[in-house]
Amino acid sequence: MLEGIKLSERIASAYLFLGPPGPAKSEAAREFAESLGTRKVDLIVLKPEGATIKIDQIREVQQMVRYGPSAGPRLFAIIEEADKLTPEASASFLKTLEEPPPGVVFILLVERDDRLPNTIMSRCQRVIFGEEARPPLANEDFAHFRLDLKKVREKGVLELLDFSARLEKEKERLEELLYDLVYYAHEELKDARLCRILLETIKNIKRYVSSKLALDVACLKMGEA
Repeated sequence: MLEGIKLSERIASAYLFLGPPGPAKSEAAREFAESLGTRKVDLIVLKPEGATIKIDQIREVQQMVRYGPSAGPRLFAIIEEADKLTPEASASFLKTLEEPPPGVVFILLVERDDRLPNTIMSRCQRVIFGEEARPPLANEDFAHFRLDLKKVREKGVLELLDFSARLEKEKERLEELLYDLVYYAHEELKDARLCRILLETIKNIKRYVSSKLALDVACLKMGEA
């Protein structure tokens, strides 16, 4: 999508990079800025101070972008973990988004868009990053789950629900376990369908869908011939 944006030469004043944890969004934001001729002096990166991004931090950025780029065609301001803006910081930042200085581009990095005010999201063009398969954990406790996944299409309904129940018992490391199974399904089983079901399950659990319900649905889907 970013390549298409660059080719179109229609650069928006604000983007929302939405996707899972990891460096991919931040790296893509920097590469995007650099590919458009942005110099280091015109690249601002804002991160939370402690648990939040405070209004004083936003005011400092507002002063820095006030006069636009100084050494190139654009000034980029990358706001990492933008969903940690305090309500006061969000309100102040919204004013800048409503009337952005010429040549200034904001990129907000978030894991979930439901933690940002709609007034901010509506002024950003979304760029969605997919879930990333993670390498298998060095924990052989997960080996029997991989074996279950390998034979999932051989299981009956009761066996599938039992598989779901055993997955749910791993509450403290459920996300790690599911990513481990995604990697196994992708690298060892070469099964794109299982990958999609598992990744959708991770997304649903992150959206606070009942983990029991999400896993039951996933296991029943995976068992379909």
